[in-house]
Amino acid sequence: MMNSESESSSLREDRFELASILRTFQKQQQTLVLASLDDDKQTFSMVRMEGSRIRLLPQQNPGLLASPLTLVAEGSEAKIIFSITNVVTAEQQGQQQWLGELVPTFSYIQRRINLRVPVPLREAFTLAIHLPGHVELHRFFVDNFSTGGIGLFSRGLPDPAFKQGAIFKKVDLNLGEYGEYKVNVEVISLAPLDEPLVDHPEFTHRISMRFLNLSLITQRTFNKIAYTFEVNFNRKR
Repeated sequence: MMNSESESSSLREDRFELASILRTFQKQQQTLVLASLDDDKQTFSMVRMEGSRIRLLPQQNPGLLASPLTLVAEGSEAKIIFSITNVVTAEQQGQQQWLGELVPTFSYIQRRINLRVPVPLREAFTLAIHLPGHVELHRFFVDNFSTGGIGLFSRGLPDPAFKQGAIFKKVDLNLGEYGEYKVNVEVISLAPLDEPLVDHPEFTHRISMRFLNLSLITQRTFNKIAYTFEVNFNRKR
């Protein structure tokens, strides 16, 4: 078993996803403290989500309403930077609360330690990529797996298209009984093997890729799969 730290940032535009993330953060942290990027002295507690609107309780003197208001919120696995607009005050139980509409566009910054698990080649899990102008799929075999990315073996030198920094979208990840997925990936490194694999001399190169813009649902699914792999493939040895 190996662990790898990862931090990835992406710009997203989905008001429903943003609302879902904020609800998850609130469940994880009970009271979610939001800090204003416009005024670092102003913090808020999240009272609740109301559809596409968020209700906030200012922790200091409410002061003047700012609209739009840019906020940063941190959960156990990620941080988001988002904005609210059409902010109004709302009196409830003697407290002056703020009610604002979520702006769909937000930044999602994932920070976590990923469990990276070696996978036996006998499982024959694959990542298949179609290149324009090529009839056959370029198929790689999974060496290790994590929520953040994947290590692969290649039969022979891969096509020059698989260079560091290359991005491939909606490629086919086949994990056998654990499911098939469409993922976006970026090539991190490509190198020949230092020593040939005794049982698999056909593999000559190793390629590392990271997953891009995984949805929260897919992240959780991959995290569960990684721990399942650890139990099934490594702890039983």
